Order: sequence, then structure tokens, then C-alpha cells
Amino acid sequence: MTTEDFIKEDEFKVKGDNAMTTSFDDLIGSNAKTKEKAKPKKSNAVILPVPENVQVEIDSLISAKKAKKVAESNIKKAEPTIIDFGLKLKDDKAFSGNFKKSYKLGTDESNVNFVTANKWSFSEDDVDDIKDIIGEKADDLIIEHKEVKLKAEVFSNDELKKKFVEMVGRDFPEFFETVVSHSVSEDFDEKVYDLGKDAYEDLKLLMKQSKPSLR
Repeated sequence: MTTEDFIKEDEFKVKGDNAMTTSFDDLIGSNAKTKEKAKPKKSNAVILPVPENVQVEIDSLISAKKAKKVAESNIKKAEPTIIDFGLKLKDDKAFSGNFKKSYKLGTDESNVNFVTANKWSFSEDDVDDIKDIIGEKADDLIIEHKEVKLKAEVFSNDELKKKFVEMVGRDFPEFFETVVSHSVSEDFDEKVYDLGKDAYEDLKLLMKQSKPSLR
């Protein structure tokens, strides 16, 4: 497809005494309004009878789907209380020198596996504050990653494209930029407790650990 295959804006001019021009914005706006007003089509599918053994399975499927919705609702209600208890238990034991990533919670007859992962999310804008809180161990616990990317201008500017081909060896910084990101160390979730409760609570304001799983 070439640029000639697209309709140009001035081709929307209407000839005659009341000539007018319709812009692309007008067309897009008009199309959007039409879609907003459109009503969903009602299903006109015909219900067909099935053999008894198939109907049994249809009834079973519908019943199972209803039960699944109820179960999912119960899971959502139960999880927060269990997870909050598990996190407090994990923190208390970790500060006492007994760090573990997972625990079994409950009784011999009824229990769940409470499992945490060393996955933390945080903003790059907060990295300096995070390192200040961690202190001398910051470079060991917060790992810096650098990624080199070709600047977007090189793709859109013909002069830069040509210069890139001819001079990239000498002018590398002109075409590439370095993107810096950070992640936690492999043992961050354990070592973070060595910083003490105050520092740990301060870090929790800037860093969020992934939600524990209950299995």
C-alpha cells in the first residue's frame, strides 16, 4: 500500500452551491458517536434439544460454574485474614533470626501453605531514598542494571540516520542512551530484616513485596 492509497483530507470536499469540507476529526467523532448509540444485538440463537446424557452434562456444567463463583467469592473473603496473620508471623520470626519463605498454617487436619517470594516492586524515583534507608549494604541488596537503547530521533531524522551509519563508531553517545533500572538481590527478602524494624517499616512505604500465595 502506498500513500496514494489513502484518501487525502481535501478529497472530502463536496461540489455544489453548498460545498463544505469534512475533516478526519469530524469523521472520527461522528463514527464514535454512532458506536456509542449502537445497542447490543440480542441473541436470536435457537435452543436445540439434546440427548439425555448430554443434558446431564449441561446441568452439571451450569451447577459447577455457579459453585465456582461461590468458591471464588469465599476465597477472596478468606485470604486477607490468613495472609495478614502469615506476614506478621513471618516478620516476627525473621526479626528473631528464624527467617523462612514459607509456613504451614492451621492444624494437621486442615492447613494451607503460606508461601512468599523475593519479588518487590518500587519506583526508580525512590531508589536513592531506599538506598539511604538500607545504608552501607545498599549496593549489595539493590542491584543496578543498565540498558543501552538507540535514541528514537535516529529513526525519524534522515540526517541522523546517515550520520549513524557513517560515524557510529566515533559518536556512540550521540545515538545511544543508557537506561538504568534496579532490582533486589537474591537474598534481599532475608537480609532486609538485618536492618531492624524501623528501617524495615520505612522500606515498606517505598517497596511492595508480591502477595504471598496460599496453596
